[in-house]
Amino acid sequence: MLSVYCDDVYIFCCRLKKRTGMRIAVFDPFCGVSGNMILGAMLDCGLDVVQLEEMLSKLNLKGWKLSVDKVLKNSLQGTYVKVSIPEETSARHLSDILYIISESGLPEWVREKSSTAFRKLAEAESNAHGISIDEVHFHETGAMDAIIDIVGSFCGLYLMGIEKVYASPVATGTGTVTCAHGVLPVPAPATVRLLKGIPTKPSGISSEITTPTGAAVLASVVESWSDPHPPMTPTSTGMGAGAKDLTRPNLLRITVGETACNAMWSFDSCIEIKTVMDDMDARIWPDTAGRILATGAFDCYATTCIGKKGRPAIEITVLCPFPRKDDVIECLFRNTTTLGVRISAVERAVLERDFHTVNTEFGSVRLKRAYLDGKLLKTEPEYEDCAKAARVNNVPVHEVITAARCADMEIKREG
Repeated sequence: MLSVYCDDVYIFCCRLKKRTGMRIAVFDPFCGVSGNMILGAMLDCGLDVVQLEEMLSKLNLKGWKLSVDKVLKNSLQGTYVKVSIPEETSARHLSDILYIISESGLPEWVREKSSTAFRKLAEAESNAHGISIDEVHFHETGAMDAIIDIVGSFCGLYLMGIEKVYASPVATGTGTVTCAHGVLPVPAPATVRLLKGIPTKPSGISSEITTPTGAAVLASVVESWSDPHPPMTPTSTGMGAGAKDLTRPNLLRITVGETACNAMWSFDSCIEIKTVMDDMDARIWPDTAGRILATGAFDCYATTCIGKKGRPAIEITVLCPFPRKDDVIECLFRNTTTLGVRISAVERAVLERDFHTVNTEFGSVRLKRAYLDGKLLKTEPEYEDCAKAARVNNVPVHEVITAARCADMEIKREG
């Protein structure tokens, strides 16, 4: 197996894959998720443990060791990973952990995702216990084994060349758990905060099956909580085992595969929210649309129609990522006259796109460029940039748009 550590090589490989299909991973936390379960599932999926240990050795941490074993959980086989560490006498703060990560020789993507996960953990602990982020002492979540679990999870995804991660709803347990803060309800307060905006499902299991470390990893890397995931050809699957024996197999499943190789665009899933109102003042729509988009929605638009009582009405449609669903719904309830909305999951086909800035006689203007099968398909100036430049220069907007298009054509002719 080829060991890839160079960021440039990794990005180059990912770009090649976009031409022939994207490599994705689908997490199925049907019995919860923890850091070592993620490691176990990836190793069970084909990740080389030697490569994983070599990359983790770039952390300035000494004395840790990975033990990997095949185990049975309710007649299903999985891989169990135990992280052995030397005894630690002091807890760490967020700044300590971020320093360890930033000063390591890990790839930039791994450092970024690992730091994000620990920041999310610190925010969750801070909110749960009513203290500032700087005051948070990481106990269980700051121990060396948790650092290895979290950083190792992102190392594994990096080594496996995963370009996008999907997941189904996270199973949670019930009861109580004893930790450094005492006896806490399950899911633990920090875990609940980490799962904000993430779909969950009850399991009926009286045990902590989703841990803060597992929740932090998924909250930092999963881009779509859609079910089903995009069409793909599975290439491998693995089961990561937890330590406990439960009433159901204590396993986390990961499936790795390639999206359809003949697709010249990408697919993603999102939430569509619709509502119809026959008593809303149409003049407030521009302000309402701006507030909806500010929640993180992909798109929103309004159309006129005839309502159920035969009166003229407005139908609002919003597309948003799953984690922003509740924010969008609250925005609609607060800023429109609606009393209810319809929600459905939809799939989008999306062209690859980027932004490019050109200089015109009226100032800088961004252009949105779309690609089909890796080739430039269309370019269009950003209207808001053109409108702002037109106001500053006291000229019609169409003159700025024309100037931006001419500048873009000049660049294309030159190279």
